[in-house]
Amino acid sequence: MAVYQIVWLASLLAGATSQSFPVVNTPSGPIKGIVVPTLGQDIVQFRNIPYAKPPLGNLRFEKTVPIEPWKETLDGTVFGPSCIQDSHSLPEMWERAENNITSEDCLQLNIYVPGAVSTSEKKSVMFWIHGGGFQIGNSWFLDPSFLVLKDVIVVSINYRLGVFGFLSTGDAALPGNYGLWDMIEALKWVNKNIASFGGDPESVTIFGESAGGFAVSYLSVIPSNEGLFKRVISQSGASVSEFWDVHDPFRLTKRVGSYVGCITENDSTVDKKALVGCLKEKSAEDLFKAQSDPSTTDFGVLKVAPLLWPLVDGELLVRSPYKSLEDLTSKESVFFRSLDVMSGTTDNEGSILPFLIMQLQESRNFNLSEGIPTVVLCEDLAPAFARQAYSDETIVPEMLCKAYSEENIKEQSRSISNLFADTAFVAPTKQLLDFHSRGKTSSNTYQYLFTKDITFPFIIPSFPWSRGAGHGVELLFLFGPGTLNQFDESLSSTEGRALTEILVNYWTNFAKNGNPNGEGLVHWKTFGPNEHNYMNLNIEPVMEQNVFAKRMKLLLEDIPNKLSKSVKTEL
Repeated sequence: MAVYQIVWLASLLAGATSQSFPVVNTPSGPIKGIVVPTLGQDIVQFRNIPYAKPPLGNLRFEKTVPIEPWKETLDGTVFGPSCIQDSHSLPEMWERAENNITSEDCLQLNIYVPGAVSTSEKKSVMFWIHGGGFQIGNSWFLDPSFLVLKDVIVVSINYRLGVFGFLSTGDAALPGNYGLWDMIEALKWVNKNIASFGGDPESVTIFGESAGGFAVSYLSVIPSNEGLFKRVISQSGASVSEFWDVHDPFRLTKRVGSYVGCITENDSTVDKKALVGCLKEKSAEDLFKAQSDPSTTDFGVLKVAPLLWPLVDGELLVRSPYKSLEDLTSKESVFFRSLDVMSGTTDNEGSILPFLIMQLQESRNFNLSEGIPTVVLCEDLAPAFARQAYSDETIVPEMLCKAYSEENIKEQSRSISNLFADTAFVAPTKQLLDFHSRGKTSSNTYQYLFTKDITFPFIIPSFPWSRGAGHGVELLFLFGPGTLNQFDESLSSTEGRALTEILVNYWTNFAKNGNPNGEGLVHWKTFGPNEHNYMNLNIEPVMEQNVFAKRMKLLLEDIPNKLSKSVKTEL
């Protein structure tokens, strides 16, 4: 090779190196990123950035501790480990993992910047919180490039999961909500550092799906979060229903303590502080084994109530979100209504119902593939949902049984699926939006229903009788082009890309302006106290009103009214 060719190649490589690994100086310290070409454009990714001290040793089961600044350049070119979880539960996710390690030292975030990093113009920031039932998930799996290429900065985070994030004694000994504290600390880190990446700390939208949607709605009723974000997109998760209340969190903590040898099953009284001290000394592996063992979570009834979930802890959540938002004068309500809010569901959230009722197939003598019989509705699900969502065992089970009964087995199966969807997702979402739109001043309220179904299996098993867009299906179109968007060739078809364009435009417009509308989009009307408008999101979006009106009236009006009259009669 000629000398001039060597010099030319060396200069080219040097240029590529400086271009491929930019360094940003932040208040926390310098961070080296990596340029990733995507759909003909560059996205700069800064990965595995610690936003808190590792929650190890005595910091386990404690509020998140801020990270101290560093001096040496942090290598942000590779993804970090995920928080401890079952890495066998979603093989589709782990097969695509660049880093398949799980660790208790996992409190990191990733930042995705469109084009070269520039501080000359402030970009809106979208802060993503992953779903997974507060048990699984991580910051790296969903590729946010579609969103980033619309000129926003996306941040994705890890937060403590399972026992590490949500174990609680129900009192000050072990309050719980450590996963929520992680999210808040990550938001504080973003508020302090994001300007160095060209982000606007005063234009932050928090968004998430499923557990991430629930997390978003919990964070939005914590007044001390004021100034950390301005807008909220809650996808398939709303915190205002009793359905998601944790009942007696200490019973699970006792089971975990017994499993790892901190207490015995026969202990009539438990020194909770001593128990927590013992749990801190156990290995992460032993605690995770305790969480995963069926004997720890089997309480002899149909498992409807969440066991490891955000709960009223007296500090972050001083009372249930429902009670807080019901009072328009509360600090929680005032803060919540100061935010712009978009919230919605898919039209088949009940696609995850089989996970709840798999174990009933043998005792009730049915096969999920053929359908779910009425006896499961009336004898199992209606009583369980009535107890959990309405604290009632007398009136509500019969009302639910009657309203959701069908003669045809396929129709019955879909109706049972709808009962779960309505109780757990749709009705709480409508309640959340009702609370937000009351007496509002300048904030905006929007509702959607995602209805584009798919023809291929996606994480959740599908059955012949199932109809509509299952839980989480919108993520296939919203995130990509990597990971999820590669599940099926239909997602990158002309039609698939058209739907992606619609979703990412609505989402990023909302993040920038508090309003999803923009050029070339079907106009999205606000949700209000008198007009319950929602956008039916499909290949051709349609503006509609009163989502599942008859079913919502039953759950949000008829049943509460009946219970209220019953109480008055008893008095």
